[in-house]
Amino acid sequence: MKYLASFLTLCATAFCATQYEAPEVAPGSITPPNHITPGSGPRVDHGIDAFITGDFIYWTARTDNLSYVMTGVGNNITSVGKGSTKYPDWSWNPGFKAGIGLNLPHDSWDVCAEYTWYYSSASNTLDTSGNGMLPTWDIANSNTLIQSNDSIVQARGEWDIHFYAIDVSLGRNYFISRFLTLRPFVGFKGSWIDQDYSVRYNIETAPIDTSLKMENDQDCWGVGLRSGLKTAWHIDPSWSLYGDFALATLWSQFEVTRKDIRTDNRNPGAGNPPLDTPITSIHMEDNFHTIKGVLEFGMGLRGEWWFFENRYHFMIQAGWEEQLWINHNNFEKVHVEQADHGDLILQGLTIKLRFDF
Repeated sequence: MKYLASFLTLCATAFCATQYEAPEVAPGSITPPNHITPGSGPRVDHGIDAFITGDFIYWTARTDNLSYVMTGVGNNITSVGKGSTKYPDWSWNPGFKAGIGLNLPHDSWDVCAEYTWYYSSASNTLDTSGNGMLPTWDIANSNTLIQSNDSIVQARGEWDIHFYAIDVSLGRNYFISRFLTLRPFVGFKGSWIDQDYSVRYNIETAPIDTSLKMENDQDCWGVGLRSGLKTAWHIDPSWSLYGDFALATLWSQFEVTRKDIRTDNRNPGAGNPPLDTPITSIHMEDNFHTIKGVLEFGMGLRGEWWFFENRYHFMIQAGWEEQLWINHNNFEKVHVEQADHGDLILQGLTIKLRFDF
């Protein structure tokens, strides 16, 4: 009987342990109960434990190694002043994020999905400055056309990006100490990114003026795994500092096309008719699959409040966000000296609103 009683006690203890759920912190409180990693929500009373989010983003986007001309390069006859490498004038543009989520009853887990939309463009034009311009792209075999660095009278670079992303994550937000919460998560990331880059050189070599234009189009879609950690450093029940980090690896397909067009215009003063028929000198396409990495960082200030007897929860946060899409410049090059790849960088202000019900 002694051994039977011990056995029954052990079975009852094991059964109770499997039925035990971690207690939740009361809404509006940052004092955790006496339990290892208690869930920190946020959760509301008498609700469906769902939430929606909306973000206003004001970011700048740029891609490495997209210079279109260099100045300060002479013709070995006259001296030149100090020049520089010219890029498109990167700009700041608005965008948005929209999300939806659900707090699960199992062990304070939550699942959410978020969509990101962003568009940006940049351009720059450089006219003759008397300081010598050297092209950084060999457009339509321009190296054989340019007689000297003074023959380029105008150079222009244009770039734009259409950026779309979807993030789906499963996580758990819990107290690691009285005033510090962590939310590790795992999930998936999908993206579709379209970048267009064009460069034009106007060249004067009497009796014919020549216009050279390159159109480089890169479309990329990818899907892969994403994981990271969200942290909140609570100052009081309403205010906290947050810091987020995520890493994703995407199986991506790149579709890259390049088209170079040369247009000759005969100098009217030469007494000859104009030549304005465009000639396509380069027309090529490259499709390939690869894995690309993405790093995401965010930091800022957060405020949150509960309303109507803790039936609703509202949060607002503002901070700085950065995304690094590693080695994402795969624009088509012709020569080895132009083969440098580059990263895609997105960064700027992010303001998020969240409503739980």
